Amino acid sequence: MASSGIFRNVNIIKELNAATGTQMIQIYQPGTLNALDVVNNARYSGFITSLRLTVDVTSIDELEVVENDILADDATIAENAKSTFNNNAKKCLSFFIGNSDTPPIKVVDVFIFNQRPFYYISLLPYFTGASTFDIAPDSIIAVQQTEVGYGLLQDDDRILILGTGIEESPVYDQLVLTVE
Repeated sequence: MASSGIFRNVNIIKELNAATGTQMIQIYQPGTLNALDVVNNARYSGFITSLRLTVDVTSIDELEVVENDILADDATIAENAKSTFNNNAKKCLSFFIGNSDTPPIKVVDVFIFNQRPFYYISLLPYFTGASTFDIAPDSIIAVQQTEVGYGLLQDDDRILILGTGIEESPVYDQLVLTVE
């Protein structure tokens, strides 16, 4: 008989830098209960409540934004945004999701610019329209640097991935688990 469950909070903390290279790096996978818990080796399900990048990249030229006139129409604003994107140096992070049945599949490419002194990018909207992103016990989220013509992270470039998750594992009735 299942009851409400065992909960714990976890922090997601990963740093990407020049040493990271193009290797795929696991950002998050729900944890495993330890041998002293209610059920040995049971896995948690994860509920990511926040996930963001803190970007501090100086190895490329600083972003130059094509400004909009206050009376610009939507088409002009869209064209200026496109020009800003296309005419500036950028880096790229590719985010993946996989599980025990499916190898990691790319979800999104997030482009990184040099904006001083640093800036944040919320990642949750890339994974879900909800306020949390639910992760099955056997699923992973991973990231990889992708070359887009301006090199990988270099020198003092640094991208910090910060997040918070709540993990839950069911609690089982000990009478059901007891083998006689």
